[in-house]
Amino acid sequence: MVFNKTTITLSIECSNENFANIILKSLEPENKQIDENSEIQMFLDKENLFIKFSSFSSISTVRNTIDDILSTINTSERIYKTLKKDIEKH
Repeated sequence: MVFNKTTITLSIECSNENFANIILKSLEPENKQIDENSEIQMFLDKENLFIKFSSFSSISTVRNTIDDILSTINTSERIYKTLKKDIEKH
């Protein structure tokens, strides 16, 4: 089955440039897990993270990949906030 190309661009405004960089690094393993029909590009502009995902896979595969990316971002954000609170306490 042949699928049309789907492209999704996410723009994520982070609280600061350091946090944006942490999220970018946390997503590096995602880059290695995408299938051969897909491509992901990520870059920072100060505290803004841009993610462009393109794929010739099925829409359900695209949705799953975007869900994985958002889940990783959410986990990174929770860890960052927890660590930041712990550091501020001490």
